[in-house]
Amino acid sequence: MGTRTWALLAATVAFSAACGGRPAPADDSAGALAPADTPSTTASPAKTTTPTDSGPTLVARASTELAVSPQPGATPSHHLPATTPFGSPRALLVVGEQADWLQVALPDRPNASTGWVRRNDVELRQVDERVEIDLASRTLTLVDGDEVVLTTPIAIGSPDAPTPIGAFYVVDKLATGNPDDVYGPFAFGLSAHSDVLTEFAGGDGQVGIHGTNEPASIGEAVSHGCIRVPNDVAEVLEQLLHLGTPVTIG
Repeated sequence: MGTRTWALLAATVAFSAACGGRPAPADDSAGALAPADTPSTTASPAKTTTPTDSGPTLVARASTELAVSPQPGATPSHHLPATTPFGSPRALLVVGEQADWLQVALPDRPNASTGWVRRNDVELRQVDERVEIDLASRTLTLVDGDEVVLTTPIAIGSPDAPTPIGAFYVVDKLATGNPDDVYGPFAFGLSAHSDVLTEFAGGDGQVGIHGTNEPASIGEAVSHGCIRVPNDVAEVLEQLLHLGTPVTIG
């Protein structure tokens, strides 16, 4: 990726994640992802996929407020703003499709929530990467297609605030502007929420992957649910992860 300009936010603004303060949104430019071919609009019944499939993943991007329905053709149950609370462009992982509708994983409580959006209301993009987090071995593995790009030791949630298990995806890319920040140089907000903390530092218990200013904590179970990685790994992830990248925690 090319050189980017990072917008810095005041340090007093709380990061709505299970592990603390708020970095600034990082760019996830349109050129970073190859546009996906538009799938057939005649598929019926619904076709479902999972974020753990080895093939490319479809991500729905919305440039305006997006209506979400509980079923294809149903009255919308709610609307999602075009950007996240951190200012990241709205990106939703596609997990199914039916005719002119897409089933998407929602960044809402409870974890594993899904909804349906109209295909014409979003732009589809393709993501080849995925992240696999093994809590037992305390490792994070980044995979591109069938190729393992990197594996790194991580810190995970403490016994009192464990890292949630499930299939999630990246909803925010954030820059702190300071490698010595508590979150290191970069943080990646996930669609996951803590199963224990419903509120943390003014946020809703959102879980993320981020760097750390406590490198000795890597390999330990010490966080409020977030996944800590070495700062040099956070810098690599910033270059390779896109909004919508699947993250499986198990």
